[in-house]
Amino acid sequence: MPRSLTPPFFAALEDSRRILIAGMGGGFDVFCGLPLYFALRAEGRDVTLANLSFSTFSPLTPRPLAPALIEVTPRTPVRPGEYFPEAYLSRWLAMQGEPSSVYATEKTGVQPALAAYRALTDHLHIDTVILIDGGTDALMRGDEPDLGTPHEDAVSLCAVNELTGLRRFMVSLGFGIDSFHGVSHWNVLEATAELARAGAYLGSFSLTPELPPVQQYRDACEAVFGQMPRHTSIVNSSILSAIHGQYGDHHASERTHGSPLWINPLMAQYWCYELTAVARRLQYREALMDTVTMTDVDRVIGAHRASVAVRPRHTLPI
Repeated sequence: MPRSLTPPFFAALEDSRRILIAGMGGGFDVFCGLPLYFALRAEGRDVTLANLSFSTFSPLTPRPLAPALIEVTPRTPVRPGEYFPEAYLSRWLAMQGEPSSVYATEKTGVQPALAAYRALTDHLHIDTVILIDGGTDALMRGDEPDLGTPHEDAVSLCAVNELTGLRRFMVSLGFGIDSFHGVSHWNVLEATAELARAGAYLGSFSLTPELPPVQQYRDACEAVFGQMPRHTSIVNSSILSAIHGQYGDHHASERTHGSPLWINPLMAQYWCYELTAVARRLQYREALMDTVTMTDVDRVIGAHRASVAVRPRHTLPI
């Protein structure tokens, strides 16, 4: 691609050398960052993976950096079939000769998450954080007709927004997936347009099946899905289907049978933003800052929804 047409996101990363790619919404979100991880590693960058985890950690699990943070390695105990995508990803990375630590933050409010991110970025001397959203609901500001599943996304967004002295970006992958949770993608495009006016939309680009980082992403997903057959990621299965040209009501996972899907080429596209501008749009950001638990987060979002005038639903006019 001519350099003059390269998405601004890559220009913004030009001087980044020690990068943290973190899944912001929990579950398998970190897998949505793997194409970027492999591409940046191939350029010689030092890249580390992290994820807000849905796994349950033992109180005896060592937490040397922060109370809400653990380092998952190939030696981390995991029972066969247990829901622990970070552990299976760590083992797969080790088999590929890649750095195998995947850092996991617990489901908490903003203050413990912020402490975890500060400890981790200081420990690793990180100069750039890229938060990854599997889907697009992290762009919801708070008065849309439906917010999707905002709790974990909002906590990660608010925590990383408080970090200083480093670059911060938010990237989403999986346009259309959050319609399952009621999100109107009219609002997703509205948010992107608003961020473009603010100079904070850094472009988009597609993942195609012949790209080596995409092939590594597919291999990682397939390997981990095989270890967790009852917990196959709907988001990543849908993205991989889109990458390989499936369209419409195509089901790659038994978990989606009976629910209509819209697999489409836009699901295979990264959408890139300056994180601070995304955080600034979040209407209940200040109220979230003192939260400690997910119960606190739920209370804040519920109170906001009860006090705000929810806008009418729009559908895409195409």
